[in-house]
Amino acid sequence: MRVFFCGGGSGNQTIEAYKKLNEVIDHNKPILYIPLAMNSERYDDCFEWICKELENVDIPSIKMVRSAYEITKENLFNYSAIFIGGGNTYKLLKELKSCEAFFKIKEYLDNDGIVFGGSAGAIILGECIDTCKYADNNEVNLEDLMGFNTFNSFSFLCHFTNETLDKTELNRKYLLELSKEEKIIALPEEITLYYEDGYFEVLGSGSYYIFEEGNMIEYNSEKNRKDDYLSIKNVNELMEFMNNNITYGWLDKNGRKHLNNLKGFRENYHISSIKEILRSGLGTCIEQAKMTKSTFDMLGIESKLYCHRSYENEENFNKEVRMHCFLLFKEGDNWYHFEHSNRPKRGIHKYKNIDEAINSITSGYEENDIRLLTEIPDIPDGLTFMEFNGYVNQFNMDM
Repeated sequence: MRVFFCGGGSGNQTIEAYKKLNEVIDHNKPILYIPLAMNSERYDDCFEWICKELENVDIPSIKMVRSAYEITKENLFNYSAIFIGGGNTYKLLKELKSCEAFFKIKEYLDNDGIVFGGSAGAIILGECIDTCKYADNNEVNLEDLMGFNTFNSFSFLCHFTNETLDKTELNRKYLLELSKEEKIIALPEEITLYYEDGYFEVLGSGSYYIFEEGNMIEYNSEKNRKDDYLSIKNVNELMEFMNNNITYGWLDKNGRKHLNNLKGFRENYHISSIKEILRSGLGTCIEQAKMTKSTFDMLGIESKLYCHRSYENEENFNKEVRMHCFLLFKEGDNWYHFEHSNRPKRGIHKYKNIDEAINSITSGYEENDIRLLTEIPDIPDGLTFMEFNGYVNQFNMDM
């Protein structure tokens, strides 16, 4: 699938997004426009708006539907893309789920369809629309709030920071609390995220925000995390820095960003440097353990770095990646496990000794999930996944 999540902008705010749309579509097919988030008496105005918005997109025509039922009668694969417009998110989702329209669009997405969602249209493409509690009124009494879930189990909110300061703060506090249960991306009108085959691109300028585990992380191409990182003075400050700056993801060998998924990981992954981690704000357990080790060395804290994984070879490349890098550090007579990448176990955990810590961390796997535990001195920059496995395998295994 190829999906555009537009923060709700139009005109000059979406120039880059429409250029990208023009790059990926079949220019011989029309676009199907769905304005169902709006009141029906505004549909004619909506059609005028979409024609103006897409005037520089090379397509033969735009067809607009006026009901969800009409969607069920369409062969969606006759269209180069589906454009789902903004309005009331609850109304939009309820209409699509009132018939088979929702499932037809999902089938289209699952078969390499292209969908451009703006505002409400973007929110329904996420996992759940409960993010828009203070953005829209649920006047249709919709109970089933689950969306298409196209972006690695992230939910979305649009127009974030574009409204009044009071409204922005209301949404911020709500999303911080909601993020303890789900992962959320909040987009301003100026930003569109393009998602394809596991990676995503940021189209437009400015910041967007990821909410997770009760924290908000700002992402901006101009954001400089280096000074804050170099000012870290202790373990607790490191955890706070990572909570507010680093989320689970990775850069592939082409520099493309992947968020909360491992699609194409074995083939395309390379280990980011500390500089790359700070610039992107992304890291798997490998990068996050690398950053933690580097920080502890900088602070003079005794630590041990481990890799716990299934042995990798060409015969098991079609299986799920099973690896976790983690770090223990010593303070006084006790050893502590510093964990950030594994969200359910995020925190600093105290143990009496190393053996107790390792037994706790590595227990709980399925009986046939045999992993090897290896202590390694460091994590080199730039290695592919296979090269990293080769690097780990040179040290003593199965501790």
